[in-house]
Formats: sequence, C-alpha cells, structure tokens
Amino acid sequence: MWSDWKAADAAADAGLAAVLASELLELTPKSYYSWFQAGLLSKAVGNWPESLDRNSRALDLFTEADAEEFNGANPAAWNLGIASTALGDWSAARSAWVAYGLDKFRAEAGPIDVDCGMAPVRLNPDQPSLPHQVLFSAGNTEVVWCWRRSPAHAVIASVPLPESGHRFRDTVLHDGEPKGTRRLDGQEVSVFDELGRLEESGLPTWQAQVVGATSDDVQALSNLFGQRGLGLDDWSGIRLMCSKCSHGAPQDGHDHIPTTADDTKRLGLAGHESDLGEVIETWLAARQGIDVRNLELLW
Repeated sequence: MWSDWKAADAAADAGLAAVLASELLELTPKSYYSWFQAGLLSKAVGNWPESLDRNSRALDLFTEADAEEFNGANPAAWNLGIASTALGDWSAARSAWVAYGLDKFRAEAGPIDVDCGMAPVRLNPDQPSLPHQVLFSAGNTEVVWCWRRSPAHAVIASVPLPESGHRFRDTVLHDGEPKGTRRLDGQEVSVFDELGRLEESGLPTWQAQVVGATSDDVQALSNLFGQRGLGLDDWSGIRLMCSKCSHGAPQDGHDHIPTTADDTKRLGLAGHESDLGEVIETWLAARQGIDVRNLELLW
C-alpha cells in the first residue's frame, strides 16, 4: 500500500493518495510514521482540521526510536503548530510548540503574539514543497519582510506590490522549511513560503514619485511613517530575480533587471490618505529641494 501511495505521489494523483492514506491508517493505527505522513498530505492540500487531528495522533505515538530517526525533533509537532495556527486554536498551537522544544510558549495562554524577529516570506509561492501541495495564490510571487509573531505566522512589514494581492499588515500563515535566504543587518536569514492568509488589514496601497530625496531622507520619512503605524517601501530598489536566486541566496552580478538609479524614487505607501498627507507635510517642512509628485491610490 505504501508503494502504491508513492506511485500516486509520482503520478500527481491526489485523490488516490488520499484514499490510500486513510486505508494505511486503518491498517497501522499505532504507527507514528503513518499518521505523520498522512498529516503531511492533509497539510499539502490545506485541510487544516484533518492535519490537526492526524498530527495530534502522531504526536501521541512518538517514541524514542522515532526521535532517533528525526535527530530528537518531532516534525509532527511543528506541523501540528501550523495547523492549529491556521485554525486559531492557540491552546493546541502552544502545546505543539512546547512539544517541539520551544518552551517559551509554555506558561502563557490565549492568542500567540510574540516578537520572533524579522523574516522574509514568499507570498504566493511558485514551487511546491510537498507532493499534491495546493499553493496559496492571491497574485504574483513576491518576497516581503514580515514581523514574525509565532513560529508559523507573521505580519507583513513591507508594502507589497498590488500585483501580489497582499497589503501592508496582512497576517499570513507560513511554512517552517527554509526556501532561500536574504540578508538582514549583515546576516543570512531564511525565507519561508506563505501557506495562506489569516487576516487582511484592508489598508490602502499608494505610490508616489519623489524627486530630490536622498536615502537618508527616505529613511527619515519611513521612521515617521512607522511611528504612526503606516507603511513605506522604496519600490525603486526592488530587484526582480530569477527563480534560482529567489529560492537560494541572491547572487551579486547575476543578470537581473537593474534597480532604478536616477534622482526619482518610486515609493510604495500604505495607510489612509489623511494620515499619509499629514506625515508627508511634516517631513517636507524640515527639508528643501524635495518634490513629491503623483500620490496615487493603487488599491
């Protein structure tokens, strides 16, 4: 049956794989490996209630021999954490992270909202990680920086391009398998693939052309925006990378579309018009020779 299941994987026959997974669980109800593999299939197709149930069963069946095979870690615990986060079952999520060895989630209760640092997340991922995976897609693929709030969810800190179908401060569910790296403060940090969107912020996305501003000027504006809970990104510095570099480490000198190098900066902004205008006026009042043109609502 396991051989048939792998053949179904190779043939991309998700229906047959699902049938065989259920039959395998009936034949081997006390096998950690069977429940874990069935839970992976549920994760791949985005069936979060089933994924939570199957990974919970796998967690209960995890033995010392299984721990040796997985170098001490319990991957079912991580997938249980993802499934329970997707469902908003924070009690189950906390139990899962503790079972994985993340003890800082043990003593608290309620929704998880912990500063887990900054991480890049690939919105609308273009390559599956598992057989039969149904990729979440709301638009074009884009890697954005996020405030990570748990091991499985994050809030978008960048201002995504409208083509991504995402907005500043959307909350996204993400996987735990690294899929490439980006640099932050001189360090390599892992990119994680989006698995779904948990909450939409609804904040409008704008763009503006700014002439005569230095990088320090734009940073000062970004700081003012941040103090008001608004978003700003320098879209003129976006790099359009090939898939190989996007899923690995971006290579300097590789043949990518160059960023804009002239005196005009294209800024992506997020927030309500009245708030944006007030902050921009404050910023311009302390500077001369800067011209903000074409403040345009994109969506």
